[in-house]
Amino acid sequence: MSDPAQYRHPVLDVVEDDVRELFGETADHFGHEILALEIADDHVHLFVQTDPKHSPADIARQFKSYSGKHLLDRHPGIRESYFWGGGFWKVGYYMGTTGAVSEAVVERYIEETEHAPE
Repeated sequence: MSDPAQYRHPVLDVVEDDVRELFGETADHFGHEILALEIADDHVHLFVQTDPKHSPADIARQFKSYSGKHLLDRHPGIRESYFWGGGFWKVGYYMGTTGAVSEAVVERYIEETEHAPE
């Protein structure tokens, strides 16, 4: 079985400000509140509060599709160097809820997680 981390590209440090801006625009548009956002070189930890009418799959799609399109438009060199015409974000995602732990615990985890490539 292949390691999914092998397909990650350490480019987020180059586009971090754009990711923050685009995620903020997405949150505003859909009525989400970003509680925590940490950007590593090759992945993002995002903690949002939103209306339960939004499914986890919809939330992931909203953030990834809007930001991915704009990131590749703004940084065409990244597409040419790393993505060869594919999308910016990996297809999958991890989603969890805070039912068993407090928001403060999740925020602390995101803020304190070492963001070195896996």
